[in-house]
Amino acid sequence: MSRPLVLLTAAVSVVGAVSMALSPIVSTVAADLGAAPAQAVQATAAFGFATMGSALFLAPRADVIGADRALAQALNVQIVALALTMLAPGIWWLIAAQALCGIGAGMALPAIYGLAPQMAKPGEESRAVGLVLSGWVLALTAGVAGAGFVAEYLGWRTVYALFLIFAVVLRTALLRVPLTAARGHAPTSPLTALKVPGIGRGLFAGLCLMLSFYGTYAFLGAHVGDALGRGSDGAGVVTLIYGAGFGLSLFLDRPLARLPQGLTGALALGGLALVYGGMAMTGAAYAALLILALLWGIVQHAGLNFVVSRLAALDARQRGAIMGLNSAMTYVGVTGGAMLFRLPYEAGGLAACAIWSAAIALAGAVEAAVPRRS
Repeated sequence: MSRPLVLLTAAVSVVGAVSMALSPIVSTVAADLGAAPAQAVQATAAFGFATMGSALFLAPRADVIGADRALAQALNVQIVALALTMLAPGIWWLIAAQALCGIGAGMALPAIYGLAPQMAKPGEESRAVGLVLSGWVLALTAGVAGAGFVAEYLGWRTVYALFLIFAVVLRTALLRVPLTAARGHAPTSPLTALKVPGIGRGLFAGLCLMLSFYGTYAFLGAHVGDALGRGSDGAGVVTLIYGAGFGLSLFLDRPLARLPQGLTGALALGGLALVYGGMAMTGAAYAALLILALLWGIVQHAGLNFVVSRLAALDARQRGAIMGLNSAMTYVGVTGGAMLFRLPYEAGGLAACAIWSAAIALAGAVEAAVPRRS
């Protein structure tokens, strides 16, 4: 792997870990700040809404100034936001600091996804995207499992102090290994990106991927902890095994890249539909859930690679705006999954959520299989 791709993978790890770190330690943070856990959850919501707004309205700047400069500016924002989070004396300070973190994340992820194909050799763009996406494996372990462990023994402020150190190291490394990206294109926006041929179907595939994922994942911890009686540790093991599968999918990137893009998407999303179907039938058995979590990670990575590579190839002149739309659609999936799947979970548990996820993933597979007009 080239040094630019290593740095982009590290950037995904840092930004991704920051985005997921607060949820597993929200009770600890709330207790330290003298607030109710429900108030601390508002900081997570602030992060999500700020990320969505930033992805829509700030990420398109990368098309003008270059994705490399956009990433550098995003990391500068994250460094300031992490320092403010670490020093938060109260809940409203924390909410504001997390919103600033979200602004940085909304700029950073589209820039990273836009840079990955530019750092690859001709014909290796999809594999480069897959390598960079593997940074989410470390984000899962550091952001979910690692944050909980560090917060338990060293305090939650230490979690953000470590993230701050990692972000500073990454920003310094980017100064030593510059990433040269295309720049100087005409200003873009979500509206101009929505006019790109193929964007509607590409975003639909991304929404199917993310809504099906978060609709089930949002209630996975409650299912494992309450219905199966395995506690938060049991849920953490499922997440770690999912992350292992996500990383193992790297070995499939090269053979999948040789297939027609539509077939790759149909296989990935169809595979997800099968995994969710398996969860619906066997989710009450913890051992079966662990096996399915490994397969879940493998096919989710393949699906994410398909979506990002497909969108990044639509129009290089508007890649920043297009990737911003993709990030915004991701957070629609995050919010929609938690809201829309609440009633199915209350009515039928994780099995009901998995059935709906299977149907949504299957819709994405059908879309990918239908030929696209040139």
